[in-house]
Formats: sequence, structure tokens, C-alpha cells
Amino acid sequence: MKTRFLFPYSFKRMGWIMLVPSCIVGLIVYFMDYQFPFLDVKVFAIAGSFPFSPRANFSLSDNNITDELLCILIIVGALFVACSEEKMEDEFIAQTRLESLLWATYINYILLLLAMIFVYGVEFFSVLVFNMFTHLLIFLLRFNYVLYKNNKAIQYEK
Repeated sequence: MKTRFLFPYSFKRMGWIMLVPSCIVGLIVYFMDYQFPFLDVKVFAIAGSFPFSPRANFSLSDNNITDELLCILIIVGALFVACSEEKMEDEFIAQTRLESLLWATYINYILLLLAMIFVYGVEFFSVLVFNMFTHLLIFLLRFNYVLYKNNKAIQYEK
């Protein structure tokens, strides 16, 4: 089956190599409130501070890019894993991919709605930060679980 919008299978390995370590380091950085000192750099900021002030917009500012770098690695790694072809890309894989995406969408937005109802203040910002990743991660968990279950059932029949 020809897929037009998926990355080649080789991207999956590169994605896992980016995703797993960056998730682990990202959780450590988030919960320990740690930043790598060597990542203190000047960055171009379109909007630099809140509330928005004319001096902070469209200017250079000092920033530690630990969290930005980890977010980029997590998102790109998850996209590579989620959007790469399988070794044998067939109709079952395509259907599983579609169903997993739908499941991930439902679960992601149910969790977000629950957070909107029960989480307030600055803590809600943390929910939004994690929400950037939950859709892809839920998709990956369900998709790989269904493939694992299917492979195990096939091996059991042999």
C-alpha cells in the first residue's frame, strides 16, 4: 500500500533515539526545575515578557533554552516515530493508525476538558505544557500496543 504522507521507515529509529532520552531529561528538568547553564544564550524574542511591553517585543534577550530544546526534540522525535511507515505497511496498519489517532484525539481533549474544570491558576499552564505532547504520546502508546497485541496473537496461532 502506497502512503503519501508518511516518513520512510528509517525515521522511526531516529525518532525513538530523540524521543526517549528527551522525555526522560524533560521530566527531570521539569520536576527538578533544572536548566543546563551552558544553554544560556541570547535569543531573538518576538514576544519576550508578560505583560507585553514595547521594549520586550522583537528584541534580543537572554534566555536559557533547555526547555525549548527538549520540547523540540520531544515533538520532532514523536512525529518521526508516529508518522513513519512500518516495515510492512498494509490496510491493517493504516486502519490501526487512523483508529489510534482518533482515540488519542478523544482522550487528549477529555483530559483537557477535565483539567479546565478542575485545575486553576498557574497550575493550568503546566497542564497546557504537557498537553502539547499528550496527543502524540497517547497515539504512540495505543498504536504500538495494538501492533504488539496483534503480533503476539499471530505468534500464538503459529
